[in-house]
Amino acid sequence: MNAPVRHNLQHAYEQNRQRIAQLWSEAQAIASGDAADRYLQRQGITSTSPDALRLHPALDYWHTDSQGRAACIGTFPALLAVLEIDVHPQGLFKPAVRHTVALQRFYLTARGTPAPVPSFIKATGTDGHIKGAAVRLSAPLVQADGVVLGVAVGVVSALRFAAALRIPVWAVADAAALAHFRWPREVTHLHVFTDTSEAAHAVPACELARKAARCGLTSYVQTITPPRMPQALHLSTAHTAPNV
Repeated sequence: MNAPVRHNLQHAYEQNRQRIAQLWSEAQAIASGDAADRYLQRQGITSTSPDALRLHPALDYWHTDSQGRAACIGTFPALLAVLEIDVHPQGLFKPAVRHTVALQRFYLTARGTPAPVPSFIKATGTDGHIKGAAVRLSAPLVQADGVVLGVAVGVVSALRFAAALRIPVWAVADAAALAHFRWPREVTHLHVFTDTSEAAHAVPACELARKAARCGLTSYVQTITPPRMPQALHLSTAHTAPNV
């Protein structure tokens, strides 16, 4: 990468960093009855909203048409989900620092339904490399035999799994990101959740499980059978033991 390209990339990262910080500061904790709470309730999620989620009261929706023309087509309440990753500015043997790299924006109506826009879930530009990032919906679970964490594609799916199985589950943005998920260093048991109605999840889920096993974790691929509501989960499990 030559110097001008590197400079332009760093400038874009800095602009994105400022935009992410601005949006997050304008948002507020989810409250009972607001648009984000209603959206989650409609998805069957009734548990307390995590710190990684906030509601922006009025967010412009910009759309670029096939001719490359950008226009604001409305202002909507938006559920924000923060995508974070561990970085090691002091080196790999020092404690990791959580770094925000992007926000997912769920554009909604006041009733908690998806807004009438071309794509109601959009991500901001990134502040650095996003590979491995996730929405950290709760802390990993410390048990007598180790530290447990789950991961799934999408915030809603992750919250459903967490509510049904009573373990912490983080969310990656899409199926392609699943294979590159970076778990915290202390995790010893990793559950990779997939949906039988989403065939594209299977390959990256197995790839992540194999990667975790090679790193010494006990990993599981667990598949949900629709309907996708917490009280109706039916799981099949593939177990991957660590290499020894």
